[in-house]
Amino acid sequence: MNILLIEDDITLNDTIAEYLKFKGDDIESLEDGDKAIEIIDSKVFDLYIIDINIPNINGLDLLKYIRQKDTKTPIIIITASLELENLA
Repeated sequence: MNILLIEDDITLNDTIAEYLKFKGDDIESLEDGDKAIEIIDSKVFDLYIIDINIPNINGLDLLKYIRQKDTKTPIIIITASLELENLA
């Protein structure tokens, strides 16, 4: 499976990416929203894993951007935040 992971916490990003690689998936791993848009525009993915709080773009805005181009690929939104207002 070809997966795009966008998580700004380097430790968490590395942990998720290494686990998915161990399972045999191909991972493109980023920590920045602007770079993500460039990659989304140039490659096709089977799954997106996106943190809500990433630099340069809100994860939910990135989700909307992806959905404008692709309505079928699964997207998993992750967050370490315990505050519900961060999800709005």
